[in-house]
Amino acid sequence: MSSLQVRILVFLGTASIIGIILMQYFYLQANYNKEEVEFNRSVNIALKSTAEYLARKQNSEKIVKDKKGLIKREASNLYQVNMELPIVTEYLKYSLETEFDKQNIHTPFEVGIYNCGTNDLIYYEFNSMPQDTTTKMLEPKKARNNKKNLNHYFTVKFPDKESFIYQEMSSVIVFSILLIIACLIFAGAIFLALRQKRYSEMMRDFVNNMTHEFKTPISSIKISSEVLLHHPVVESDARLFQYAKIIKDQNQRLNDQVEKVLQIAKMESSTFSLRKEELHLHQIIQELLPSYEMRVQQLQGEIIKNLQAERDDFNGDKFHFTNVVSNLLDNAIKYSKLIPKVQINTYLKNNSLVLEIVDEGIGIKEAELAKLFEKFYRVSTGDVHNVKGFGIGLYYVKRICDAHNFEVIIESEYTKGTKVRILLKN
Repeated sequence: MSSLQVRILVFLGTASIIGIILMQYFYLQANYNKEEVEFNRSVNIALKSTAEYLARKQNSEKIVKDKKGLIKREASNLYQVNMELPIVTEYLKYSLETEFDKQNIHTPFEVGIYNCGTNDLIYYEFNSMPQDTTTKMLEPKKARNNKKNLNHYFTVKFPDKESFIYQEMSSVIVFSILLIIACLIFAGAIFLALRQKRYSEMMRDFVNNMTHEFKTPISSIKISSEVLLHHPVVESDARLFQYAKIIKDQNQRLNDQVEKVLQIAKMESSTFSLRKEELHLHQIIQELLPSYEMRVQQLQGEIIKNLQAERDDFNGDKFHFTNVVSNLLDNAIKYSKLIPKVQINTYLKNNSLVLEIVDEGIGIKEAELAKLFEKFYRVSTGDVHNVKGFGIGLYYVKRICDAHNFEVIIESEYTKGTKVRILLKN
């Protein structure tokens, strides 16, 4: 993924999160407005029913029912009910609490009753909660005498109106908060993943550059060691010849490891592709065997060939598939016991070519089988301490087999040996 693609992804992710947050804000605002309209409607119904109740108590219901401008909204949380009848506090309190309860308005409210004799507004504080019916008389306040045509009226104020509406919206608010938190967590996860990917790419580039830099000195050491081995003075001195051979062998081992790293890097690059051609499995095995047979014979072991497949042709990338077989043979020898015994089988199964490499080595614990194909994962070798490697061999095998659409299966019994089977599907 290029830096431009990463920037585009970050921009799109950030824009999406900001969009979701803005949508939630407008959604909450719309819900608040809706709840406020509903609250106002419920209050008007309750106040109208209260006015009718007070009039009915004085046998003057018709006066209230036909009156225009009975209820007036003075402010967002203040309502005025214009009556032409004296107001009895006890009836008013009872009716307001009853009607607000019917409309599910359970929040404290203040009532101001106008006294036309003293020109005062007597304020009372009520609690409309069903379990609390307390009444508190507040300090009298002089009424503004700009309503000369009104001799009897009362006002209702809801000091905690906003809190009540937000309480009604609690489920919506909680959902919105959880959604925003989820978006932020998702954004954080994307950011960490992209940063980790960038660090991984930097590390991969560093390893690639480093391994490429190794190629030149490795080639120089290889040429020099071959010259030394064939020099008459070195050939005549057993000790010098042994040292020169050690230099060549260890240089070849280092070159093999560098090649593995480069192969992994190439395989993981976006430009990786297979160069498939018609191959013959038995031919690939025969070409690889001499070097491995020499290693096994030095350890007094043996490699047994059972090449029984009647048809050994398949389509594949010769370079990469040869490396796959080489890796499997190398593992079979490395993880063997003191005297390695390796068996190579080929046969046909359901018209598919099968390659099996079986060893009688230290085996693999069942708990570790699922992790074998992970990059850099190395199986515990128990008492065997001379096994070298980076943990990329089987990872490479799995990736190449997947690229070929081949199936690779590993069966193992701890302390008894391992069998690797590859189904070469055409």
